[in-house]
Amino acid sequence: MTTSIFANFKGPGVRIQESTQGYRSLSIASFETVYMIGSSASGDYLTPTQVTSLTDFTNVFGASPSEASVKLFFRNNRRGLLYFVRTPIAKRFTITVSTAVAGAYTATINGTTVTYTAPASPTPTLASVASGLLDAVNNSSVASAVTAISGDSTDKVVIRADNPLDNLAVTVGSNLSVAALNLTTPAATDYVYAIENSFDSQDDWTQGFLIAPQAFQLLTTQSDRLSVGNAMEALASDESFDWVALIDAGSGLTVAQAQAEGILYTSPQGHTGFYYPYLTDLEDGVVPPSAGVAGMATRRYREEGFQQPPAGAKFPVLGVKDVVTKVNTQQQEILNPLGINIIRNLRNKGVVVWAMRTRSSNEFYTFLNTRVIMNVLNGTLRKGFDNELFSVVDGQGVLLASIAATAKSVCSRLWRGKALFGATEAEAFEVKCDFENNTPDELEQGNVLLEVYVVPAPAMEKLLINTIRVSIGTLPLNQDQVEAQLIQPETQSNTQS
Repeated sequence: MTTSIFANFKGPGVRIQESTQGYRSLSIASFETVYMIGSSASGDYLTPTQVTSLTDFTNVFGASPSEASVKLFFRNNRRGLLYFVRTPIAKRFTITVSTAVAGAYTATINGTTVTYTAPASPTPTLASVASGLLDAVNNSSVASAVTAISGDSTDKVVIRADNPLDNLAVTVGSNLSVAALNLTTPAATDYVYAIENSFDSQDDWTQGFLIAPQAFQLLTTQSDRLSVGNAMEALASDESFDWVALIDAGSGLTVAQAQAEGILYTSPQGHTGFYYPYLTDLEDGVVPPSAGVAGMATRRYREEGFQQPPAGAKFPVLGVKDVVTKVNTQQQEILNPLGINIIRNLRNKGVVVWAMRTRSSNEFYTFLNTRVIMNVLNGTLRKGFDNELFSVVDGQGVLLASIAATAKSVCSRLWRGKALFGATEAEAFEVKCDFENNTPDELEQGNVLLEVYVVPAPAMEKLLINTIRVSIGTLPLNQDQVEAQLIQPETQSNTQS
């Protein structure tokens, strides 16, 4: 049965039905937003909230260990777009084994009793009872809501709520004692929970930088910092987000320690950058660099375009007096190839980000500006074809041609803005969406493939200048000399005349 477009046109007459066709000019995605993870005295949990200044931040969130980083960001970009995410602190209880004897040890967690029975042989110890109770909790029905981890000594077990917003109640039986562990700042697992549960891709968050300066400054264990950094990389590299994570080194690290920590982070497609050392702000406080880098980068993007690297003497880090640890040129020559970005206080330049690398070992993703260019392209195309979804693929190729033309328009604008490299458009990008790369089998499944090949504009990291001293009269003949020789006889002739 053939479907007629006149099926609902019942009476005689003329009806006009207007529609659109052809390619559309898409809005280029921005990369000017910064998302900061931290804790505070007030404000909503797990809700990215825009703040427009330090005053606005303190009015909404109150006292916060992130205050210095918020201040540093706005000193580098007064009109910056900053969203702050308040991290909740999960409730925790410490269970201490007071006596090691054979028999039952019980802990009641949120109304459910968990029992560990210590055997008579071998003779129980405080550590063995604690370990047995830990395993019993993690293998019980309450393990879906809580996690048991080792305490700060072998006779202790910490019970932690998996959801920081959930309540937690713990009581214990004989030979055990329990006490609430009241943390004033989040643990690594709290930061990770906030990173993983504050953003929904369907909420259409604009692309930008993800930072958590407070976490890296206050977490004293390297493995804890690594957990937070890996969670940031996972979010930033998620194809639904395409952000860039700026990771700080731990507080008080030496150059050698920063090197050892930096290489622990991996980012296959360059969604993470690692920065060292810390900075001294105008109030003589020590502050992680990521907020300053993010502020400087977004300021440069607004003034010169997102294709520019977040580094260099042209855009120094504002609102700081010095770096906490001075890294010399010889040390940086070791660190830079490893993808560890160094901030330096250079004479006549100020405090500058003197590197622009990612934590990727792939040569296609060595530099941060490449990652940002690809992020903007991906973000633009990702949101650009909602109107084409659920449309019939015609046999004449009109829909496919329209999709290809739209993508070409995006690439052309990026090329004209110097984000793509090439003397011509043909050298900078190629777009393909036709019946050659869309087979009948795929089309029958409702699938359409758009392939976009691009050459991101590279950025200059090193400049080699060769100066060559030659003898009089031995300069190679260059274009200026050729032109001079052509002009000279004419000049002499005019003089003689």
